[in-house]
Amino acid sequence: MGSATTPLIPPPQHEIRLDEPRRVTIGPQLGRGSMATVYRGVLQGSFGIERAIAVKVFDVIASDETDGIVATLAHAAREAACIRHANVAVMLEFGMLTPVQPFALTELIEGPTLVDVLDAYAGARRRVPLDLALFIGIEIAEALVGARAACTPEGVRLGIVHGELSPNDVILSWSGEVKLTDFGIAAATRAASTVRSVKALTRRIRALAPEVARGSFGDARSDVFALGVILHEMMLGPRFPPTLSDAEAMTYARDGIVHSSVFEPQLAPELRVIMSRALERDPAKRFAHAGALVYELRRVALAMGVGDGRSFLRHALPSVFAADAPAEDVTEEIEDDARPSRVAPAPPDRFALLREGTTESGMMRRASFAANDESEDAVDEERGYGFRYDP
Repeated sequence: MGSATTPLIPPPQHEIRLDEPRRVTIGPQLGRGSMATVYRGVLQGSFGIERAIAVKVFDVIASDETDGIVATLAHAAREAACIRHANVAVMLEFGMLTPVQPFALTELIEGPTLVDVLDAYAGARRRVPLDLALFIGIEIAEALVGARAACTPEGVRLGIVHGELSPNDVILSWSGEVKLTDFGIAAATRAASTVRSVKALTRRIRALAPEVARGSFGDARSDVFALGVILHEMMLGPRFPPTLSDAEAMTYARDGIVHSSVFEPQLAPELRVIMSRALERDPAKRFAHAGALVYELRRVALAMGVGDGRSFLRHALPSVFAADAPAEDVTEEIEDDARPSRVAPAPPDRFALLREGTTESGMMRRASFAANDESEDAVDEERGYGFRYDP
């Protein structure tokens, strides 16, 4: 979802011809990042079948690096097309508009990005409700798990990681879905020139793991750190103080610093433990991958009575994006004559409950957590999970 300040870039051409009779009609711009511009499009096929899609046109400058960047993007698209998960945007097609202008066709998700949501709540001096933050965090983690488990059509496991996960890559649909995008784009960013890579890193620094900020390739533990930052920002506040310059923020990122404020709301100890482990500066001390992290997050969520939050997300988004919400009220439930109300009540704000001293802390304390220091990598090799199920 583009903001009001997003520069409008006219589409390079009105139509993309695929293999006959398929073609793509390119429509208005949806957003712009450091390497690509996204447009709304319509994929037309045989017998009048049409599908609304997103058309991502990459900005690749003709140079000695062009072939390498295009090859890296094509590889990322091939891998992304193998991911089959409800929380990952579907990769449909990859091709070239011109010899130096690649494009990708993906599933269209109607709704704001997570960075839009975080900025809107911050602008209203509100925090994302704890129930909603937990739900969104769990859905992002499940997307990472799904990508890591992706296989080729021949059944070869790919072990895909995101590499530079940020709130910009998370789209929250008006229908209550949480979708993750841009798998593998980090590698293409690194294939670009140094100047361009620095520019891209500056835009995505919000959740960078320290090893990635220092120039290493991200792995599953880097994704865990990035998700830890996203959870921190939703529940406690921004990673960086607002007065920090880009250069200072990059130093913070390389050192793995996550800003703490004296005004942070109280959180259940179990959640603090989970986030502290996810945000360890040493990758070896973090959760081995998102599968281990989501297991612990779900234990907390179940203890708090937080389940499927899609209906709550459908209600929350229009309240902070009234001007952009669909004209038709997608949050309205189907009328049931047996019920006096058609709309489910909003979930309690557990931050408010914490302030009032009426939390379910007793229930929370009864949740058990794996606190051992066993090597999760060894367990991962054996079972493919990296955590133990308690008998």
